[in-house]
Amino acid sequence: MKFLLSILLIPFWISSHSQLKKEDVISAYIYNFANLSSSPKQSQLNTYGIIVVSNNTSLIESLQKMKAEVKINGKPIGINIDNTGKNDLKEACMVYIDKNALKDRPGIISHCIANQVLLISEGNDRKEAIMLNLYVDEGQKVKFEIHQRNIKQANITISKDILTMGGRIVDQQDQGLDANVPLTSYIEDSLNVLTSKLDENKAILDKHQQAIEEQRRNINTKEQIISDQSRKQAKLSADLSNYQKQLEVTENAYRASTQEASSYIDSLQRIKDSLFVFQSMIADNNDVLLRQQSEIKENQTILFQKEQIIKKQWAIVAFFVIGTIVTLALFFMLLKSFKDKKRKNAQLRKQKAEISKQYDIMEKNKNLIESMIDELSEKNEELLATLEDNKRIQSQMVQHEKMASLGVLSAGIAHEINNPINFVYAGINSLLRDFEDIAPVINEVHKLDPESKDLKKHVSQILELKKENYYDEAIEAIPEIIGDIKLGADRTAEIVKGLRNFTRMDQSVYEPLNINEGIDTSLLLLKNKYKEHIAITKNYCPELPELICYPGKINQALLNILANAVDAIKEHGEIIITTRNLVESIEISIRDSGDGIPEEIQSRIFDPFFTTKSVGKGTGLGLSITFGIINEHNGSIKVLSEQDKGSEFIITLPYNN
Repeated sequence: MKFLLSILLIPFWISSHSQLKKEDVISAYIYNFANLSSSPKQSQLNTYGIIVVSNNTSLIESLQKMKAEVKINGKPIGINIDNTGKNDLKEACMVYIDKNALKDRPGIISHCIANQVLLISEGNDRKEAIMLNLYVDEGQKVKFEIHQRNIKQANITISKDILTMGGRIVDQQDQGLDANVPLTSYIEDSLNVLTSKLDENKAILDKHQQAIEEQRRNINTKEQIISDQSRKQAKLSADLSNYQKQLEVTENAYRASTQEASSYIDSLQRIKDSLFVFQSMIADNNDVLLRQQSEIKENQTILFQKEQIIKKQWAIVAFFVIGTIVTLALFFMLLKSFKDKKRKNAQLRKQKAEISKQYDIMEKNKNLIESMIDELSEKNEELLATLEDNKRIQSQMVQHEKMASLGVLSAGIAHEINNPINFVYAGINSLLRDFEDIAPVINEVHKLDPESKDLKKHVSQILELKKENYYDEAIEAIPEIIGDIKLGADRTAEIVKGLRNFTRMDQSVYEPLNINEGIDTSLLLLKNKYKEHIAITKNYCPELPELICYPGKINQALLNILANAVDAIKEHGEIIITTRNLVESIEISIRDSGDGIPEEIQSRIFDPFFTTKSVGKGTGLGLSITFGIINEHNGSIKVLSEQDKGSEFIITLPYNN
């Protein structure tokens, strides 16, 4: 209903403003057609793209002005002026083509249907090849026609409000718009809804008016505060003038103080002269002190000589005392050694008896030990069997991880093949419709009899039938449609060719591999998982030699790391892939902007069965298998990661293993 009022006013606006340009009316129609239509493709795009196939500068200026001032369904408008004929409709929601350009693009309707694009044509005489067609009636007013079947084939839905703009339906089947709805009652219902919304808006306006009055009172209060502050500022200016006068008085006092300081300096000079006299007296006293210090040193020398004599006497006494103590110590040590030897002999006899008892116990336990050895042998055999089971289970888990990778491949392949197949399917449908147009003419040509007397009349009938069935247009469109079908088939073949590397997982033959192409193939198979929220940046080395390796295994390792990088980015992010030539080896860097890996678990990420994913989301074998593949090729892999700042996996592989 938000566009209904403008839609209802268009016919009256045009009639009441005869000077309004035709291009402005067409621009208004395009804006309303866009707001009253929707498709699954529109919801997936961030911009409402409009391709304009026209040389009309006035119309282009009007559309550019509309782009700058309004949005369509809340999305910004993108205008693309394309007169080259190479229309790329992937990012487009609408195509406008004028009458002059229609003859050069007879197959544009099939392109638009295949790509879910709303076609707005001007002056198209082929009613079966339109969706919404603008024309000028006898009164020089711009009107339009609707072909419902073509719109529905393009998977586009248009609102019933479009009928209120005065369009007429050219096909006979009703597929979404009711041509028999009474326009007057529909407009009255819409006006009632608009009236109720106007009342609601009036109530909201009253509330806003009250808020404005409240703000006005607040402004008056603030103006009063500003007036008070102005008076205070005037008072501060007067105080500042008083302070300046006081400062002049202070400066005069400072000059007087300076004169007093000068007299103090003269007094200090006289004191300095007195100090010089005292210093001369102190120098005389120092000479007396030096003579006394010399006498003290001579006395210290005499005392030192006496101390040396006393030390020699004490040394003789100490030697005698120490000799006596050593003799007594040796005596007591010999006595203690005799007693210790006697005690040790007794202990040896006791230990011999205990050893004899222990030997008897060991003989008794010998049979018990032998039976324990037999039991340990049985346990060892059980452990070996368990180890074999674990190896078998691990092999099964590795195979499970490979099957999981094949599941990712299947999902990616199904999605990527679906787009070109749909393109082929749409082309085939268009080809069938064109064949239905030319089939009656071909049948009549087969009926021609060269010997018939009415041959000229029959030929005239065939020519009339060609004109009625648009034979020439269909013949011109068929080669372009066949080209589209070939393009879709070639794209499907390219995807299948890229898959061949991943069908040789267990091949044990070294072959050359282009790493850049291997990464592109992995990204193609994972595109269905990341295309909505992750940007891929490729920094490939253009002169990268081929790697001699097991291509299937290397592609498996690249797919595992790229899949982990995609899983690490929960919302929007970026993956940067870089390849470098290190002369004897190749370096591959895969960096993501995901959550990162905590430092405490970085050393465990290559362990088998270790995973941070929830149960059922991962086996914990992806990075373990990748680590094994890199080691098998004599390469290395390391991870650089910081929490909340993403991770980077760096793989180094030698060119010749």
